[in-house]
Amino acid sequence: MKNLTKMFEMQKVLDAKIIEEKGLQGMDRLPYLILALQVELGECANEWRGFKYWSKDLEPRTEKMLTEYVDCLHFILSIGLHKGYDESIPAFKRSIYAFKTDSIIKQFNRLFWTVGSFEDEHNEGDYMRICSQFLGLGEMLGFTWEQIEQAYMDKNAVNHERQATGY
Repeated sequence: MKNLTKMFEMQKVLDAKIIEEKGLQGMDRLPYLILALQVELGECANEWRGFKYWSKDLEPRTEKMLTEYVDCLHFILSIGLHKGYDESIPAFKRSIYAFKTDSIIKQFNRLFWTVGSFEDEHNEGDYMRICSQFLGLGEMLGFTWEQIEQAYMDKNAVNHERQATGY
């Protein structure tokens, strides 16, 4: 199983800091988190470039793509924490499998749809679908879990620094 526990804990600390410093206690942040996740998914797709059939340059910008992918992960974890769907829910006790379609285009599109529909009706299973599709996307983009985990740790540190300097 992918070690999301450490990342959930790190995200919990960052989220608490942001909520406290920005005075967001009691706010329903879900619509904001969903839109932020969709924006980051779009930025990740843009760095992948594979949908740009009109362009001669379809070479992925791998480093930037990983950065955007990890930005998505921050928001996925925040959504889980906001809704109480974190590593303590029973579904996370089982192995999280990486759901993959037959193409990266379909994977992005399915993930966009799953994330977008989460705002209206959601439960633990819907959240697990987001996680599963997202992990599948990472594999399809060629990232190892070790790369994702390290990039998350690095970006989390940057996010803390940004909060400390008035971002």
